[in-house]
Amino acid sequence: MIRAVAIDIDGTITDDKRLLSPVAVEAVGRLNALTEVILVTGNVHCFSRAVAVLLGTSKTFIAENGGVVSWGEGDMELLSDPVICQEAYRRLKEVYPVKKKDSRYRITDLVVEAGFDLEEAASLLERWKIPADLVDSGFAVHIKDQKVDKGTALAKVTERLGLSREEVAAVGDSKSDLPMFRVAGFRASVGNAVPELKEESDYVSDQDFGPGFYDIVDFMAREDMI
Repeated sequence: MIRAVAIDIDGTITDDKRLLSPVAVEAVGRLNALTEVILVTGNVHCFSRAVAVLLGTSKTFIAENGGVVSWGEGDMELLSDPVICQEAYRRLKEVYPVKKKDSRYRITDLVVEAGFDLEEAASLLERWKIPADLVDSGFAVHIKDQKVDKGTALAKVTERLGLSREEVAAVGDSKSDLPMFRVAGFRASVGNAVPELKEESDYVSDQDFGPGFYDIVDFMAREDMI
């Protein structure tokens, strides 16, 4: 049985304009009654907490692509080194016209607007020996500490909750969700997910965004996983 479901937000329970899907809200409510729901997102901590409150999910959640873990009210752990991200941004800005997004609320990683060559930029970071990764979420480019991601954070959370891999499910849509797929026993993708994520999935919905998430929850129930 699945005892915890890790859920990405943008592109998974929202649409491509970041609007929350009513049917996804219904599906999350269904999960809340059956299992632990852990939000795992690239969004900032304050946004993620607000979403957790509105959806009624666990106050244990993961923000900033694994850089921040909330263990409940007033108990937050930083896994990422923000200095690394700041240095990566400073050096990249010397080469590309990068511009920060959401910088007012971010604690660990940085988000910049897309529009530059990610492979080239990643090669530059490697040449400069800056241990930072560039992750395209489909909505923006995240500059993050190499040593953390959604997977390392989820592994830490599930260990603290006393869960085995087989008791954890993960649902997502983008490359940034791949690390958490690798620590979950059941992996599912919404229909709009990138091909790389679908290849790692145990189930792929034929529907996009929120309706796809609803379909995934329905599948898990039919298979007696929850």
